[in-house]
Amino acid sequence: MRTEIKIKMAFKRGLTIAAMSACMLAGSNTFADDAWLKSAGLGPYAPAKQDWAAIEKAAKAEGKVVIYSVSSRIAKLAPKFEEKYGIKVEGYDIPSDLQLEKFRREHKAGVYGVDVLYNAEAPMLLNEALPDKLVWNFVPDNIAGELSASEKEPLLVQRHSSRVVYYNTALNPNGPPIDSMWDLTREEWKGRTLLPSPLEDGLSANFMQTILLNSDAMEAAYKEEFGKDVEYSKAVLKAVKKNPLIDKPTASMEWLHRFLNNEPVFIGSTTKIFKNIGDVKQDKAPIGITTFSKMRTNKKGVYAAEPIYNLKPAFGVSYPTALMVADMAPHPNAAKLLIRYMMDEGFKPWDEPGDYAARAPIEARQVKEYGLPAFKDLSLIAIDPDEVYNSKYGFLALYLSLN
Repeated sequence: MRTEIKIKMAFKRGLTIAAMSACMLAGSNTFADDAWLKSAGLGPYAPAKQDWAAIEKAAKAEGKVVIYSVSSRIAKLAPKFEEKYGIKVEGYDIPSDLQLEKFRREHKAGVYGVDVLYNAEAPMLLNEALPDKLVWNFVPDNIAGELSASEKEPLLVQRHSSRVVYYNTALNPNGPPIDSMWDLTREEWKGRTLLPSPLEDGLSANFMQTILLNSDAMEAAYKEEFGKDVEYSKAVLKAVKKNPLIDKPTASMEWLHRFLNNEPVFIGSTTKIFKNIGDVKQDKAPIGITTFSKMRTNKKGVYAAEPIYNLKPAFGVSYPTALMVADMAPHPNAAKLLIRYMMDEGFKPWDEPGDYAARAPIEARQVKEYGLPAFKDLSLIAIDPDEVYNSKYGFLALYLSLN
C-alpha cells in the first residue's frame, strides 16, 4: 500500500485567530446524523462491549482512513499501520486551530472526507466541536483502565504536551541564564526571546492567555524577583480603561506589556525556534518558547538546549492532545482501529522526552528511561480550556492594545 502524507498548504497561519473568532461569533450549529451514528456505533449507539474482530474486518473493507494531525510525526506511523492492517493512511499535517476551521467549513458544505482528528486545541474542542456534535469520543476498551477519568472524558487524551521556555546549555554550562519569567522583560533579553506569534499560532495564544489567567503566581514571582509590589505602566492602565471586559490591571498584564515592549522575535516554526536556541556555534544564544518534545532535536556538536525547569512561577504551559472520530466519518471502523493503534504500539513516534503518554504504564517507563520527573511533578501551568475560551476576546483586545 502507498503511504500518503500531505502537508497543509491552503490555510495561512496569519488568519488563524481572526478565523477562529469568526467561527465563535457565528454561533453554535449542532450537527448529528442519527443513521450515521447508529451505523458507526458511536455516541448513544456505542455498544457495551467493543467487538474488535468485527471492527477490524469492517475497517479492512473500508480500506482507508483519513486523519488531520497536529503532528507531522503521523508520517512515521502510517507505513507501520498499513503494513499491519493493509489499510491506507492519508494524513494531513495541520495545526490544531486550522484543523477545526477546515473541518467545520467542510462539514457545513456537506464534504465528509476526514475520519480522525488528532488535535490539541482543547478550548475550541470542548466548547464548540464537541457540544456541536462535530466530533465523537471513542475510548478503546483495551487501554481504558490505564487512563484517568479526565483522560477518557470528555475526549480521549493520547499524550500531554507543553510549550516551555528553553535555553542553550552549551553556552551556559553553569545553568540557565534566567530564573524568572520576568527576566524576559529585562533589557539584556531585548530582541532575544523567540516564540510563535500569538496572533498566528493558537497554542502560542493559549500559552499567553494561561499566563494572564494566573496573575497571582506572576505577582508572587515579581515580588521574588524585584523585592517590591508590581508598578503598573501607563500603557497597561490605559488599555484596561479602554477594555470593558477587564476590571482591573494585573501582574500578568504588566508582564505582557513589558514582554512585548522587549521586542520578542516571532517565528512560525517551533523546530526553527529550537534550533536557533540550541545552535552550539553561536556566540550569544536567545531564549525561546517552543514545544517540550523538541528535546529530541538535540544533536551532539550541533544543538544543545533544554527547558528551564526551575523557572518561576512555571517553565511552561501544558495541554492535552486528543484523538476523536470526526462526525460523518466515511471510514468509522478504520478510524476506531487507527485510534486504538495510536494509543498502543502506534504511540512510538511520540514516545520522546517531553511528550508524556496518557497511559500510566507508558508514562512510568518514559520517566525511568528518559530521566525526567513524572508529569504531575513538573512545574507547569495546566491550560484551563473553559477560561481560555471565554476570555479569548478580552485577550485579543488587550494584546493588540499593548502591542
